[in-house]
Amino acid sequence: MTGNHFCTATVVHSPGRNLIVTAGHCLLAGRAGEGAATFAPAYADGRVPYGTWKIAEVFEDPRWADGTNDDYDLAFARLAPDASGRNIEDVTGAAVLDTTGRTDEQVTVTGYPSDRKVPRTCLSRAVRLSATEQRFDCADFPGGTSGSSWIAADGKIIGVLTGGDTDDVSTSTILSDYAAQLYARAAGGGTGR
Repeated sequence: MTGNHFCTATVVHSPGRNLIVTAGHCLLAGRAGEGAATFAPAYADGRVPYGTWKIAEVFEDPRWADGTNDDYDLAFARLAPDASGRNIEDVTGAAVLDTTGRTDEQVTVTGYPSDRKVPRTCLSRAVRLSATEQRFDCADFPGGTSGSSWIAADGKIIGVLTGGDTDDVSTSTILSDYAAQLYARAAGGGTGR
C-alpha cells in the first residue's frame, strides 16, 4: 500500500452498504477526484486483508466545513465499489450509528496511530463534558486515531474521536440530530455539502 495513514474510520450501516464515518477534520467535503484518500479496513503491519476502497464523496455539516465549529467535527464518506465490484459493508460488515445523544457509558475505541503498524484498542467510559462534547480517558491515542468510533456495549457507534488536549484524553461530539441529518444526506446519496 502506498501513501500515508492519517486517520481512522469505521464502516457504518447504510442502505447503499457503502458508508464510513470519521472525524470531519480528516476529509474535505465534496466529490473526490483522482488521488483522493482510500479506506483500508483492518490495516495492520502493512497488510490490507480486505483490500482498499476509493472515496467517492464526503459529507460534512456546513458548520464544520465552512467554519470549523468543533461541535460538528464529523464526516461520512461514500465509498466506490472495490475492484471486484463489492460494496464495503458486504465484505466487512458494519456498525449501526446511534444519534440519540448517548454518553456516560462504557465504550470500546480502536484507533490506528500513524506512527505504528498496528491498531490500539481501549475500553473506557465516555463522560459528558457539555451538551455537545464528551470525552474518554485512555493512554496513548496519538495522531492517526482521529475518526475512531466509540462503540457501546450494544455494538452501536455513540461517538467519533475528534480531538483531545493530550494523547491520553480524547473527545467526541455528542451524536445528536445534526449527526442524524448528516447521515441521512450521506445515505441518500445527495450532494457533499
